[in-house]
Amino acid sequence: SYALIFSLLPFPVFAAPVVEQFYLENGMEVIVLPNHRVPAVSHMLWFRVGAADDPVGKSGLAHYHEHMMFKGTKNYKSGAYADIIARHGGKQNAFTGHDATSYFVNIAKEHLPLVMQLEADRLRELTPNNDDAEKERQVIIEERRERTENNPGALLDEQMGALLYRHHPYRIPVIGWMHEMEGLTLKDVLDFHKSYYHASNAMLIVSGDITKDELKPLAEKYYGNLPKTPTPSRNWLIEPPQRAPRHISLKHPNVKQHEWVRIYATSSFNHGDKKKELPLYLLAQLLGGGKTSHLYQAIVVEKKLASAIDTSYNGFSIGPAEFSIRVIPEPGVTLEDLERAIDQEIKIFLTTDFQDSDVIRAKTLLKAESIYARDGLSAMARIMGWMRMAGLEADYFSKWDSMIDAVTSAEIGDAAKYALDEKASVTGWLLPVDEAKP
Repeated sequence: SYALIFSLLPFPVFAAPVVEQFYLENGMEVIVLPNHRVPAVSHMLWFRVGAADDPVGKSGLAHYHEHMMFKGTKNYKSGAYADIIARHGGKQNAFTGHDATSYFVNIAKEHLPLVMQLEADRLRELTPNNDDAEKERQVIIEERRERTENNPGALLDEQMGALLYRHHPYRIPVIGWMHEMEGLTLKDVLDFHKSYYHASNAMLIVSGDITKDELKPLAEKYYGNLPKTPTPSRNWLIEPPQRAPRHISLKHPNVKQHEWVRIYATSSFNHGDKKKELPLYLLAQLLGGGKTSHLYQAIVVEKKLASAIDTSYNGFSIGPAEFSIRVIPEPGVTLEDLERAIDQEIKIFLTTDFQDSDVIRAKTLLKAESIYARDGLSAMARIMGWMRMAGLEADYFSKWDSMIDAVTSAEIGDAAKYALDEKASVTGWLLPVDEAKP
């Protein structure tokens, strides 16, 4: 395991990563994560806008705009950005979340100025035409069809998300609802770009073979002359109290394997009881984060009701976070029987004292993940980006290990009682078309 591997490595691997930070006069934040193992860099440009900022009735616009960023400027034809990066040996991509959108390039250090010149150009001069807009609209529609409409697991997740949140914009899928995606236009894209894609709403993270002194003149040259423009405020609707558990079943002809899923709405680093976040990461490990976890031992090993169990939590969000449990039953086991057993084991878990050895193991695994992230070119840059988008300070990552060590068993227990509140949950059953509803 990674935990064992890292426990045997020399001290320098455990040293806190260097984090350097500065701001341009136009408000752009810049973070440098030096890593001199190879002569390459990861350039990540983040924008504090995502699917939760989509205008009402135009779901999917943030994601559509992300696609359109590759469709030409006054200086470069459609597709030229990707071609130029590829010709120089780089790899590029982008992703949209509810809270933020990011564009990244991994490339040899010598080509970093080229990447920054291309990024500044499409921020300033994005000019896709109607043909490109129509083609790319069909691309995102086909993406939804393949990844969601024909994927029963993704459909279940989407329906559960819509049930979990009654008011908050997280209830709407990042890719958007199909009927609203079909109505998106080039004007929508350009208006969105004008509102959100400017320096004061952006953050640059460069990880790799570079220092602050090397990056600062480049950032000032390519991004420093971008205008400082006001950003629309985020007037997101506030989720009302969660008062009743919800249950949903989805039957689909493509289902080959039954699945049981439960999602709890809970606190994040920026929402709710913020002191619960670190204990919740450890809770995910203790409850269902591996073969030594409580649910795995009880449901898989002892009762033999399931073949796989996974629990997860990610607190890096502006709004509520989600704590999830996913279980694959053994053949012949009904989801009704499985759910009854899981509910029983959660009750037992909530009234049982944690073993010190289990807590130490959970902490070791969690710290090992952060250590592993420091070794890659872009993994730490991505983590840093989500942390900053959630409002955490740039040096938070450096403090991660010591903060994890400081979490007590009592705090994990309190977090478990707080987060595993059935009233704030949605339970989903994934079934073939010939099976009964719950």
